[in-house]
Amino acid sequence: MEKSYRHRPNPSSSSSSSSSSSSSTHFRSQKFRSNPTTKDGKFTKYNNPNAREDFVKPRRASQQAQQHVDDSSNLPVLLGTCPFMCPVAERTQRERLRDLAVFERLDGNPRKTSSDLAVKKVRFHVMSLHKLQSCTNENISSVHYLNMEQLTKALTTLFNLYDANRSSESINENEAEFHSFYVLLHLGSNSQPTGESLSLWFRQVPIPIIKSKEMCFARRILRFFRMGNYKRFLLTTAAEASFLQYCIIEPYIIEVRELALSCINNGGYKLHPYPLTHLSKLLMMKESDLVSFCGACGLEMVTDEVGNKSLPSKQTTFCSPKGGSQSYGFLNLEPFER
Repeated sequence: MEKSYRHRPNPSSSSSSSSSSSSSTHFRSQKFRSNPTTKDGKFTKYNNPNAREDFVKPRRASQQAQQHVDDSSNLPVLLGTCPFMCPVAERTQRERLRDLAVFERLDGNPRKTSSDLAVKKVRFHVMSLHKLQSCTNENISSVHYLNMEQLTKALTTLFNLYDANRSSESINENEAEFHSFYVLLHLGSNSQPTGESLSLWFRQVPIPIIKSKEMCFARRILRFFRMGNYKRFLLTTAAEASFLQYCIIEPYIIEVRELALSCINNGGYKLHPYPLTHLSKLLMMKESDLVSFCGACGLEMVTDEVGNKSLPSKQTTFCSPKGGSQSYGFLNLEPFER
């Protein structure tokens, strides 16, 4: 006799199904509830309520930027504070000192000029270069850069005027001097003030200028500096440099002196310190300035029983001076510095 079995529902299965159904219904309700609705009952595409605000912010920013552009177009035009080719103060001083070139004189009067005739002296920037070296203001670097930029531009313009008005192989009175300034501006490592190679520039310079004493001096100084011949560099500068040439060379003198101290310290004999009097003549410095400079380079002096100071070699504390822009005196050039 076959027994029939009645299928009994599984309690756990029933509860699981019921739980799944309710969970699905709950998920769908929560899904639709999480979506914010608009006034017409349609769902937005943002699940995050803050997403709409993030979408609106870039639009506001672009509108503000456009408004700023519109406002800037209404700003007044900027004008320089010195509309003349020569500042008024310099022009007045040059009138008083009769320091006017022929073409700057009004009706030939050596004591009278005008704003249309007077120009800044092409030497003003060279002397400014010298003055800026002694300034300790931290913000002076930007002024130094602008002055150097104006100097190179003025020299380039001057050379073009020389070439445009050249009628023969003769040269003007100060032409060689200004060409020497351009060469000396290349003393820095890989320095090209106008972006032009110095070797290519030499090919365009007339032969009489190349052979002039000013250019010969500048080329020797350039060669000594790049070779590291500090002795010939300093001696030639002291013997032949003009004041304006010295103004351009001055920033590199401390670099050459630092090289000299490094060579003497590393190449000297440890048991024979270098006398301070000899070192003073070699570096063209006063002994008091030399002691200060050696201290800035991390080197110590020794004093014998008589009181003579000397520099011991093989010191391991040598370093580049932190105040690299500090300027020390230069023997035989005190009149220039005054």
